[in-house]
Amino acid sequence: MNGFSLHEELVSLQENDVQFEEELHILDLHEDETVAILDELIESVGEPGQIVNQQILDRIRSFIKHFDGLPSPLAHKFVDLFVSAFAGQIKATHVDLAENAQHNFEQDRIALQIYAFCWHWMMEVAENRWKSIMKEKEKAGVTAKAKTTRAKGKRDTSIEWDWLTQKQDAMKAAENLVALDLSRIIIASSDRDTLFGMITKSLSVVLEDPATMKDEDLKSHITNIFCICVTSYDGTVSHGLQTRIVEQYLREEHLSEFIADLMHTLVVKYENTRLVENVLRHCASKDFNDKDLKLAKAFAKFLTRISEILPKEVLKQMVHIQVFLDSESYTLRMGMLEVIGHIIHNHLAMDSSESAAASLTSYYDVLQERFRDVSSYVRVKVLQVLLRLTERRDDSAVTDIPLAIRPALISLTSGRLHDKASNVRKNAIKLLTKFIQTTPFIAFPQDEGRLSRLYFEQKHRSLEEVLKQKFPKEDLPGLEEEGERTQEGDVAPAAESSVAGEMTNPFDDNAQPAATGSATETPGATLVAGEEELRTLRGFMKYYKDGIRFVKQIEDLVPTMCQLLASNVKGEVVEAMNFFVVAHQYQMECANVGVRQMVHKVWDKDAGETERMSVRDHLMRSYIAVYFENGASERLPEEEIADNLIRLTFTMTLAELTSLEQLISMLVTANAFKTPTLQLLWTVFASKKQPPRRRRGAIMIIGMVGKAKKEIIADNWETLLKIGLGESAKHDLVLARYTCIALQQLGAAKRTKGSVAAGQMRFPVSHPVVTCLKTLLLEPSSAMEWFGFAEQAVNTIYLLSEQPDETCGEIVKHIAARVLGFSKPPPVQDGDDPTVELLSTQMERNLMIGEEGQSETATLASCDPLELAGLCFIVGHVAIKEIVHLEAVESEWKRRKHAEDLAKTPRKQGAADELDQVTGTAEDEFSEAIAHIRERELLFGNNTLLGSFGPLIAFICANNRSFNNPILQIMAVLALCKFMCISPDFCDAHLQLLFTILEKSEDAIIRSNAIIGLGDMTVCFNSLIDQNISYLYNRLKDNDPTVKKNTLMVLTFLILNGMVKVKGQTSEMAKCLEDEDQRISDLAKLFFTELASKDNAVYNNLPDIISNLSNGETGVSEVAFANIMKFLLDFIKKDKQTENIVEKLCLRFRNADTPRQWRDISFCLSLLSFSSEKSIRKFVEHLPQYQDKLHEPTLFKHFLEITAKAWRG
Repeated sequence: MNGFSLHEELVSLQENDVQFEEELHILDLHEDETVAILDELIESVGEPGQIVNQQILDRIRSFIKHFDGLPSPLAHKFVDLFVSAFAGQIKATHVDLAENAQHNFEQDRIALQIYAFCWHWMMEVAENRWKSIMKEKEKAGVTAKAKTTRAKGKRDTSIEWDWLTQKQDAMKAAENLVALDLSRIIIASSDRDTLFGMITKSLSVVLEDPATMKDEDLKSHITNIFCICVTSYDGTVSHGLQTRIVEQYLREEHLSEFIADLMHTLVVKYENTRLVENVLRHCASKDFNDKDLKLAKAFAKFLTRISEILPKEVLKQMVHIQVFLDSESYTLRMGMLEVIGHIIHNHLAMDSSESAAASLTSYYDVLQERFRDVSSYVRVKVLQVLLRLTERRDDSAVTDIPLAIRPALISLTSGRLHDKASNVRKNAIKLLTKFIQTTPFIAFPQDEGRLSRLYFEQKHRSLEEVLKQKFPKEDLPGLEEEGERTQEGDVAPAAESSVAGEMTNPFDDNAQPAATGSATETPGATLVAGEEELRTLRGFMKYYKDGIRFVKQIEDLVPTMCQLLASNVKGEVVEAMNFFVVAHQYQMECANVGVRQMVHKVWDKDAGETERMSVRDHLMRSYIAVYFENGASERLPEEEIADNLIRLTFTMTLAELTSLEQLISMLVTANAFKTPTLQLLWTVFASKKQPPRRRRGAIMIIGMVGKAKKEIIADNWETLLKIGLGESAKHDLVLARYTCIALQQLGAAKRTKGSVAAGQMRFPVSHPVVTCLKTLLLEPSSAMEWFGFAEQAVNTIYLLSEQPDETCGEIVKHIAARVLGFSKPPPVQDGDDPTVELLSTQMERNLMIGEEGQSETATLASCDPLELAGLCFIVGHVAIKEIVHLEAVESEWKRRKHAEDLAKTPRKQGAADELDQVTGTAEDEFSEAIAHIRERELLFGNNTLLGSFGPLIAFICANNRSFNNPILQIMAVLALCKFMCISPDFCDAHLQLLFTILEKSEDAIIRSNAIIGLGDMTVCFNSLIDQNISYLYNRLKDNDPTVKKNTLMVLTFLILNGMVKVKGQTSEMAKCLEDEDQRISDLAKLFFTELASKDNAVYNNLPDIISNLSNGETGVSEVAFANIMKFLLDFIKKDKQTENIVEKLCLRFRNADTPRQWRDISFCLSLLSFSSEKSIRKFVEHLPQYQDKLHEPTLFKHFLEITAKAWRG
């Protein structure tokens, strides 16, 4: 057969018009006939070259043409037949080429072209049929198990036609074909190009299926075919493949990495770089945008992969592809950052040449520019790339980031902590943490891995002293200039560990001189030795100086990191915790602040996920890493843990200690707190040799552990009394105070919501715990610590004693008799206890309270102010605890009543319920009786102890000039507030006195206490305080930030809980948004954020807020007004609200007289969304209200912004 034309056949196939003379209509034949024909074909093509026979060729083409209709077994048999015959022909041709049998070359050429064409046609129809089968199986709901096994290389045996295996054999045959020296057989280059073009086209069809990328053997065959075609027959084939790669392959994401691996094989195995270069140049001319995300993603994936495996070749083409750094597609910009990272890590960082160093610096400049990219995804990517570059290399201890560039990168990363995108902030924290872990300033073993600024500064000062002693300037002239050159260098000689190991540390006792032997022989040699030692010393100084700079950079970002601990985004909080844990491990002083502050996350409500820990779980793990892991210490683990926890209590605030208590309870529950550690804490607490501060810390931790395990306190209460409340307690009242707190854990009872409180254990009056507390309270003391102890002692008595009112009554009477100097002080014994009437009479007669014409200067002149303050404090605190005790009595009665009800039979229970419906419940009557006792008998009864002290306390508060001791006034006002919380009559009678104190007192503590007391009174007696609420709002203008903060907190609580109506004074709270104190500003933001969640609360108060803030006398500056309104108007989301505000603000222009008011109103308008047509219409309709004011430049600018916003809408 001499008339076969490959080109014509391909054209016919492309036009779907393949015609041949002896076509068999396979589909019309019986299956047995088809099998017989196949068997004949097997015998016919068994000998190479038989395919040139027209009849055999037509039969093969018939089977291919009707391949879709063949039964699966016959299809499988035909493919095996054809691939085997094709392989046999290739093998025969290979023999002819090896033997140079030129007389067979023409027949081989025709046979190979026929086989190649049939192979190409068969690959197309077989691949299409296989895709159809897979689609039908997916539609039929075939289980995913079959797909999984197929992806792992296992064939689906349920299909009789195994195309996946046969496809490998077909590709192997094609690989063997192109491996032949076809230029000796196919002389014309155009014929060869047609042949290879046909083969590569078939490969494209196969590559369309993503499943192909899961078969490594198939990928290997395809790769080899492409590589052989490019290297052996360069020219048109290479150009065609290049075009196909750019225009077709790189449009599919599943082919991106395959094409990169193909080029890697081409370069490494076949030493051909031309295709890589041409493809990258060709790609550089393409334009990508965000609309074609799939294309950009695929190409970015290709760039990322090829730069990872061929960094050197990509670096050569960076001059072309760097245009993608400015591409509109953020995906491509992200890909280019990956490219730069791979080039740095896999090539430039290992190249010590000057050109590589210059390129390295320029690429880091590019990375620094991307910190300001408009896309948050790109900003995240640059942080992730730097995170990988910050890792220490496997082949050395250094990182890919030069020391000179680290400060700039740390500074830029710190700036990203304020980024709007949470993912950027999270990755910035991770990168900063990695900067600490891979710092070069832990090179010297004697530094023990410390990054302490104080330690570095001490080392630097010591080096300066050594330098001055050894090298005065007059001794070694000319070295000053060299020192300046050393300091100006980018990298200190001792900065890297490899260099540091070669230098002599001047602080090492075993160190040898830098130069020996010849130093004493000649002056020149001495000078050289001196220069070397000087250079070494200056290298060390540069090392510690750079270390100090690094530590200061980390310290500067700690306040921001602490703010991120309070974030609502879990990822940020977790990474911030990791940052402080790592900083603490490197002994950085600044880490202590964050480690203490993160303890508040123990109250986080995040429950965690199945695979990810909650914030609280991560907090527990962080504290275990910081305080419960021994590290490199030589001490026993329990000693290290106990010491860490004790030292932790030294610097914690009250709020932090409360959170720590909850955290330690969780650790105890999780069995992270071991018994040896607890035993050691008891030892420290009991040892008189220990410093008082450590003993206090030990009992604090013991009390926290006792919250989770009461038996720890119950089994050791005698030790607590003997040590904490014994003789030593008289000299250490702080220790006694924390001992009382630990004892209180015995009475703490957990109560679930909606249930009656369970009964708790109480001690009789004669129990040692009660008597010991009573004795210590009656011990005279002038120490300020007594107040804190007295508070907790009274709390403990009321919590643990069966009759706390009786015990505390005796304490009050005895202290009053001692302090007030009665002629017959009441004895402590129960039998000789004076009556309350006698005590009251003595107070009225001796103190002349309430009598006219008395001398204020003579009143209570003999009393010690501190003792009198103690009396006021103990009386006030007993009064407030008596209320708590009454509530406990009521709760206990209800508990017993509930238990009785449960014990009743259903019949009796039903009868009782019917009676309650008619006459009312006994619980209601008991609650009313308790309320009557509280409001009418505690302070106004005929035989009330507390009522005797009410006039005394009010008298001291009213005569602050006579009783001018600041402590006495603080305690008297505090007691007055507590008394006022008991009875509405007492509150009403002394309310004006408290308001006067609030307005005129110069002591910030008194004003703060009064504000907190007024908040409690509002909860108790709302009607009395609500009409005088302006006194509370006035304190928002207080000069003291603590008073202002407490006022804001009280008002926030009252307003958000509906106890105080939101009135016109809300503008005063809005001013706090711009307060100089960050705590006050944050509290105000929290208030308005919570207020916005209520029904239109912010919206309803906006007009009053705008009016007051814009007022010339009571308002704020324009800058502050703008910041406040930006925050508040952000809560206006509804179109209806926007429309109403637009109308109200436009109407305000009529009465606005000053340009300042015009600007404020127009600024508020510019902040609104104008998302609805109605809001725009209202703005236009009110043009007459503001048209005469458009000449004001700022107003006109704001209206232009409104116009642009409306146009975009």
